[in-house]
Amino acid sequence: MSLNFTKGRGHRWGVMLGIGGLLVGALACAPEDSLTLAPELGVHALPLRLNAQGITAGSYTQVYTAANANDGNPSTYWEAAANAYPNWLRVDLGSANSVNQVVLKLPPSWGARTQTLSVQRSTDDVTYTQVLAPATYTFSPGTNTVTLNFTAVSARYVRVNFTANSGATGGQVSEFEVYGSAPTVNRSAFNQTAASSHDSQSGTQLEASSEGGQNVAFIDNGDFIAFNNVDFGSGATTFEARTASAGAGGNIEVRLDGATGTLAGTCPIPPTGGWQTWVTRTCAINSVSGVHTLYLRFTGSGSGGLFNVSWFKFSAAAASGGDVVGKLFAGYQGWFNAAGDGSPNNGWIHWSKNSSAPTPNSNVNFDLYPDLREYTKLYSTNLGNLGNGQPARLFSSYDPETVNKHFEWMQTYNIDGAALQRFGASASTTPDGWRTNRDSVAVKVKNAAEAYGRKFYVMYDITGMDPSNWVNAVKYDWTANIVNAMQLTSSSAYARQNGKLVVCIWGIGFTDRPGTAAEATDIINWFKGQGIYVIGGVPTYWRTGTNDSRTGFENVYKSLDMISPWFVGRFGGIDGADHYMRNQWQPDFAYTQQNGIAYQAVMWPGFSWYNLHGGPQNQIPRLHGDFMWRQAYDLKSVGISTGYVAMFDEYDEGTAIAKAAENSSMAPSSQYFLTLDADGVSVSADFYLRLAGDINRLFKGQIPLTAEHPTSHR
Repeated sequence: MSLNFTKGRGHRWGVMLGIGGLLVGALACAPEDSLTLAPELGVHALPLRLNAQGITAGSYTQVYTAANANDGNPSTYWEAAANAYPNWLRVDLGSANSVNQVVLKLPPSWGARTQTLSVQRSTDDVTYTQVLAPATYTFSPGTNTVTLNFTAVSARYVRVNFTANSGATGGQVSEFEVYGSAPTVNRSAFNQTAASSHDSQSGTQLEASSEGGQNVAFIDNGDFIAFNNVDFGSGATTFEARTASAGAGGNIEVRLDGATGTLAGTCPIPPTGGWQTWVTRTCAINSVSGVHTLYLRFTGSGSGGLFNVSWFKFSAAAASGGDVVGKLFAGYQGWFNAAGDGSPNNGWIHWSKNSSAPTPNSNVNFDLYPDLREYTKLYSTNLGNLGNGQPARLFSSYDPETVNKHFEWMQTYNIDGAALQRFGASASTTPDGWRTNRDSVAVKVKNAAEAYGRKFYVMYDITGMDPSNWVNAVKYDWTANIVNAMQLTSSSAYARQNGKLVVCIWGIGFTDRPGTAAEATDIINWFKGQGIYVIGGVPTYWRTGTNDSRTGFENVYKSLDMISPWFVGRFGGIDGADHYMRNQWQPDFAYTQQNGIAYQAVMWPGFSWYNLHGGPQNQIPRLHGDFMWRQAYDLKSVGISTGYVAMFDEYDEGTAIAKAAENSSMAPSSQYFLTLDADGVSVSADFYLRLAGDINRLFKGQIPLTAEHPTSHR
């Protein structure tokens, strides 16, 4: 059936329709609104059991695999690994279906128990949304069946997450049944679609178009048109619409699964001089994939109508998927100077505590001694000779030869690119020596990335910035220096994701870094407003808003395109990595999937800052590569495949993966320095570069997931 209420003057009113004694809906419309109810509202059917094409689980114990929950035998069952909550069981229906019921069974002979669980759905097995919130359900002897009903949703994948079981140490299911209706017919987002073909709408009317057919007209602020089962495939990043306006124009909000659902992007619509004077508007949006109900919501402040819409379509994301998602980047400091290198700093920076040449047991600022055999420019120190009798020298990041060598190593050892650390952003128009030095290194990074086929992006570190002006400082620095003066973003090597330039803001939400939630939102929206893909370097406990994270930042974190939580120094050893996998990485990743955020995992080889700050020598041992590989193994085990290595050249805190001294013969004997054999196993100077390359292959699925790293020590 279809009902239309044409615009007219009057009071606000509501409508409730009953069909066959069943309440269909409750609708409220403002004056001059038009309401259309689609014919299918009157169709009702008993739930149909949908056939599973596959069933998988996040874990299992002994012989109780996921297949047992889909074999038709009520006596066999799946059971998750012990004490590893949350754990999940997932059904693949093979195609998108309308789903409205899940039935979970246990063996009928079992005693009573309760299980705490939630239900999620997905169209692509990447992004999951919650269908039923976590709740506790009782399985009673005899039937041992729990039926979960919910409003029909479109889903190919249905997942049940378990967080407690009174009868065991993991989730248990003997049969996992999904009910709904037959597969729906999807419409492609990439075909040109008439706006008049909407499945539902609020507040609009149709009229004849000068270009043929009908267009959507009489659009006011808050009106929308909706389209069911729109298939965005593996990704769409561009929205096009044919529009006309004799009024003030306005905006089209591209929203998913609700008129106030997930906002994929906003497209400004200008006035064109006439209601039938048509132009095509093209706007970038956040990448959308899978099948959704599409809502085009209209906003603006004009009176007498905003604009008309004739048709729209989407364009696919680049086939490569971008430069960052699914890739491995390393943080690049580029902050070392030496006296005589010609830099504006004119002294020893970061190697020394006071700009004088490093001197034994006096002003040494770094722990891990670099391997210097491949550098063509080196500078003499006051340190004693190396154990092999050679003079102790160090490199300068100001030299293009140094930066080129580092990017050559990235190319040789299969590291996709570098996140260029950007410290001390300032709104000052008067450059000082330190900033001039920093900018010179940035241009050399651009040149090296181009020469060696690597990618790079700017990572703003807001540590120590003026809390009263940090947002304006970043905005000014990006516009005046990054984009205009140095033209870094014009480089073919500058990283792009989903067709957008990439930037990272590191320090958002930390308790000891500047920035309120409002300020963080401001800078994120400022970048996004320019079509830029924003990564957030966020606290370890960002998801819960505890410990190192400020409270009240949940919406800030959700607004980011990619989350990159910081874990360096938070734990040590194999057990530590496993603990963080269960308690942070797995639930963090699940959260980002549910909220459409990409996840960039931070990995690190070990940690030591005895010379920098005191404390234990070799504070968090590298375990001859086992520690860093275990992080990668755990991350890949939970489905994470985008990585960030901290850091490439951080010799100060002993986290560098760049070539380092293998043993005491390659370091000064007059001063403590960390060498790569500190845990009793001899590894080559390039071992951690080779290990990072293997981690990249692991994340890309080019080598199998194994608990032992495949990288040889020599």
